[in-house]
Amino acid sequence: MRPDLIIKNRKLNHIIGVIGIILSIVVIFLALKNLSWLYRLVGVCAIIYYLIDMEQKLEEDHVITKIVRIFMVVIDVFYIVFSMILAFVNVDLLLRLFGIAGSGYLGFKTYQMIREGILNKKLKLADSLVATFLGVFPAILLIIYAFIAFLIILLALTLLYNLIHLIVRIKVERGSTLILK
Repeated sequence: MRPDLIIKNRKLNHIIGVIGIILSIVVIFLALKNLSWLYRLVGVCAIIYYLIDMEQKLEEDHVITKIVRIFMVVIDVFYIVFSMILAFVNVDLLLRLFGIAGSGYLGFKTYQMIREGILNKKLKLADSLVATFLGVFPAILLIIYAFIAFLIILLALTLLYNLIHLIVRIKVERGSTLILK
């Protein structure tokens, strides 16, 4: 990793850590006061984490240009603000936005595991966007038409990610004895 990214990430990690402590105090207060606010805040925090993690990983692998990064930040900010508004207005839509973001994140993380873990190569922007879209698009369609089917697909994606994570972990632990192609 480049030294300027290490310093930038230290500052960002420090800021995120301070925000995390503040949010933890708020979460404890909300959990004692009203349980419904707890899962609203957890949903919004998860959406923020997903979007920041994906953008940071793409930046670390040097696959996004400045224009693409600006475009991603604008979309992320819109999605986060919309999620925060829905946390106060309509919890059902917030949970659906959380499901869509979670599906896209699982698609991205599965692609990242395959690319970096099994294939031992850096990420590519086009493939990352396709993997994210393959998680988001069916989630949107299933949320619109069949919410139960969406939950089943989300569970299947989660199991697929965990299976790939296990395979990569076994490969790393055994070194070059496990050959996957």
